[in-house]
Amino acid sequence: MKEMNKKTLKPLFDLDGTLIKEDRESDRLFDFFRPHAILALTEDDLTPLGTLVRDSGKEFDILTARGHKNAEFVRIALEALGFNVGRIVTVGIDINTAEDMDNVSSKRVAAKKVRIAKFVQRKLVDNDERNLRGLGELGELVSEDQKEFNR
Repeated sequence: MKEMNKKTLKPLFDLDGTLIKEDRESDRLFDFFRPHAILALTEDDLTPLGTLVRDSGKEFDILTARGHKNAEFVRIALEALGFNVGRIVTVGIDINTAEDMDNVSSKRVAAKKVRIAKFVQRKLVDNDERNLRGLGELGELVSEDQKEFNR
């Protein structure tokens, strides 16, 4: 990953449930079959932490369990709301077959997040405890209504 500077937030941030509100029952922002669904993102969909990251004006990187086809749409949606998006790393599954649905929240996806955070030696800020197992100080569990993080 590129060199960090004072204009970049150091942690890697999860997306769903961390920066934007997560509602897997709704396909308005999250639809495995339509990665462009996130383009419906509005200011009201941001978590307080998401607003804090955006308002910092600093570049930040995302480590998300969404599939790679989502990355370009996530960038467009967040930049439209004023985010300074750096890298978007996807470790999830794009749905191409019915069997792919079984792998959406798999242990393998969580393990990829842990492996990446350890490799780049950057903290992962995530709302899902499963994605932080084994990270120790490189993991920070946050809630959807949290208003701060340890920079």
